[in-house]
Amino acid sequence: MPEQKTIKPGDKVAVPWGLEEVVGVVLEIYGPPARRSVLVRVPTRGPSGETLNESDISFPERALHVVAAA
Repeated sequence: MPEQKTIKPGDKVAVPWGLEEVVGVVLEIYGPPARRSVLVRVPTRGPSGETLNESDISFPERALHVVAAA
């Protein structure tokens, strides 16, 4: 099994969003190593793909994977 990249602030990560994934930007990482959480800025998109709003949401680190490193 390939080793997962370490997540750091500024990275773009894929986050679970309903039945799909959406890409957000890591703002902060906190918590003890065994239960780290990641604060991610996630866009809310309209029907034609435009960004309507952005929300900062916390996810368990294990639920994310790096799409593009900072």
